[in-house]
Amino acid sequence: MAKVKIRDLEPIAATTAKINFGDILHQTSVNGKKFVVNRQGKPVSVILSYNEYCKLMEQTKEVKRGY
Repeated sequence: MAKVKIRDLEPIAATTAKINFGDILHQTSVNGKKFVVNRQGKPVSVILSYNEYCKLMEQTKEVKRGY
C-alpha cells in the first residue's frame, strides 16, 4: 500500500520548480522522487509520478470501502 509521508517529499521553491520542470518530471517518473512545492516558504503543491498518484487514489478507495 502506497503511503506518502511528509518526510518523503523533497522541498523545492516554486521558482526553482518552474525553471527545472522538465528535470523534475524526469525525477518523479524515472527515479520515483516526490516534491513539495513551496511559495514564500509555505507548501502549496505536491509533484509525484502518475503511478504514485494512482496508488494513492486506490488506497483512498480502500479506506472508504472499509478495508
